[in-house]
Amino acid sequence: MHFFFSIFENKIFLLMKSWRVIQKYLSLQIHINKEEAETETYREIKEGTIFKGYNLWILGFAMVIACIGLTTDSLSAVIGAMLISPLMGPIIGLAFGLAINDRGLKIQGLKNWALMTFVSLVSATIYFLINPFDNSTDMLEAFKKATIFDIFLAFFGGMAGFIGILKKEGTKIIAGVAIATACMPPLCTAAYGIAHWDYKFFLGGFYFYIINCMFIGWATYLLTRYFKFKQIFNTQQKIKYIVLWDIVLVLMLLPGLYIAYNKWKAEENKTIQISDKTRIEILEKKLEKLEQKINHQ
Repeated sequence: MHFFFSIFENKIFLLMKSWRVIQKYLSLQIHINKEEAETETYREIKEGTIFKGYNLWILGFAMVIACIGLTTDSLSAVIGAMLISPLMGPIIGLAFGLAINDRGLKIQGLKNWALMTFVSLVSATIYFLINPFDNSTDMLEAFKKATIFDIFLAFFGGMAGFIGILKKEGTKIIAGVAIATACMPPLCTAAYGIAHWDYKFFLGGFYFYIINCMFIGWATYLLTRYFKFKQIFNTQQKIKYIVLWDIVLVLMLLPGLYIAYNKWKAEENKTIQISDKTRIEILEKKLEKLEQKINHQ
């Protein structure tokens, strides 16, 4: 009996040892170190919020390229516009400023985000006003309704983007995030609504854009806190910011959930209709064959 007990004890010990080795290996693989100094990351984020000179011109041209892509259903043009657009910088800067309570960065991020949004809308609206092809396309329609899945894209894209900033060479990641989160096409859709006095396009596109910005910002905020960047917080301010941010996010999330539910129900009804149609077609074919047999007899 003692012999069997000692074997069992040894097996338990080996299992625990193996589990500790696996845990250590996984923690080494998953753990993320900051490749840059905090001051370097701060400088990079602050530079990204600047909106003047070349950034202004790049944004204007990128918006026109995106609009051309959406009106011609050219995915490559839209992707190209998203790659060169500097829209993500102020969003990340504002969220990072909120997380570390840097008043200057918060103001700069918010001001330049508002300015970039305004310039984007103006550029795109001018394009749609002078564009002779004023009909809406499938791609414009696609960015009229944001669902919960678009929210997930923005959130996880924002996380990937911030981790990209922490890397010494994260340019490719930022470019990929700009495409995945798609901040520009919804703004183009909103501008189309302004140019054609269509409130559904404007409200749908602008809501889509705001949702993207909010959840990219939230992801940045959470990761800034997770990586314990130096903060200038007092406790009351900290609680106030967290509560305010959560309330706004929930309010922004609700329409997305509602749209996703309606979309799912529509797809479900469509599937039922297709299956019913298929059954009818099969029955019709069977009746035809039966008719042919009767006629031959």
